[in-house]
Amino acid sequence: MSRICIILIVVVAGLWSCDRILLGEEIPNSAVANFESLWQEFDEKYGLFRVKQINWDSVHSIYKPQVMNVTSEEDLYFILTSMLAILNDSHVALLPDVTSKLPFYQSGVLGKLDSMTDFNLEIVKTSYLKEMKFEEPFFTYGILNNNIGYIHIEGFSDLPKFLEDPMDHVLTTLADTEGLVIDVRGGYGGEDIAGQYIAGRFANITEVYMRTRVKSGPQSDDFSEFQNWSLKPEGDFQYTKPIVVLTNRFTISARETFCLAMKVLPHVTFVGDTTAGAFSNQINRELPNGWGYSMSIGEWVDGSGYSYEGVGLIPNILVKNKKEDLLNGKDEALDKAMELLN
Repeated sequence: MSRICIILIVVVAGLWSCDRILLGEEIPNSAVANFESLWQEFDEKYGLFRVKQINWDSVHSIYKPQVMNVTSEEDLYFILTSMLAILNDSHVALLPDVTSKLPFYQSGVLGKLDSMTDFNLEIVKTSYLKEMKFEEPFFTYGILNNNIGYIHIEGFSDLPKFLEDPMDHVLTTLADTEGLVIDVRGGYGGEDIAGQYIAGRFANITEVYMRTRVKSGPQSDDFSEFQNWSLKPEGDFQYTKPIVVLTNRFTISARETFCLAMKVLPHVTFVGDTTAGAFSNQINRELPNGWGYSMSIGEWVDGSGYSYEGVGLIPNILVKNKKEDLLNGKDEALDKAMELLN
């Protein structure tokens, strides 16, 4: 199981437990009630039916007849996960309760990947970085061959006001490098606003890079107004030399919205594999039987209005690392990035 999945399980399990206590209301715990509860919550709150061109009523007509009150727990799990698979959304997950032997389920591309075999930060540290440092809260950085800088961003969990000093330290250290590799493979998501600020430390233009809106009511067209997200130069100084951003299939959520921001910069090239394709914020809910689930609640599009949900961001240069190469200490995507920056 991927580290992303493990983190998701640990974090949301606690949230779902709290929700159950706070709600304090009994809902009939039958297979039919559980099915209807999940379908109805998605019907009212899921934000991507239009983008994905899914008729949720038709989905109900296909799967509801398969459920009866005598349906077993295992069969209900299979029906629900088959239905959620249609959404092709890695922010959609189903987590059976701790007493169940049923596995955690994740829709989308990440649900098809057992583990991350195309990236290992320890290999970068031991085989590539000549000078390696770590700056709280989540920056591993240093110097590669030919005076190329490197930054790995583990997550995007802090607010901009807590990132200014760390970014100053990192970019001051790397100021005299010839170019820079920014690595957003692996790790976890976080806050879009953190990615917006970090990208601003590499910006030499001001431009709208993302627009977002969330479900605001139960009807299919109940959405908030679109909010524009602008990239602009941040901090006292910016790094604007040539940059290569490394991505893979586990690059998800706030890591992807960071990539949307970096994508508008003319001095940035993307190398690696296509990202996960799960941009929207998500919420967590609980079924009457105690199973938890999550869903995307809005539309996250680029500055032109195009959605990459379920598709992901395709790099300028596609390089898929092989597990056997990593075992031998070789990161082909990083090698290509260094070649481009030489």
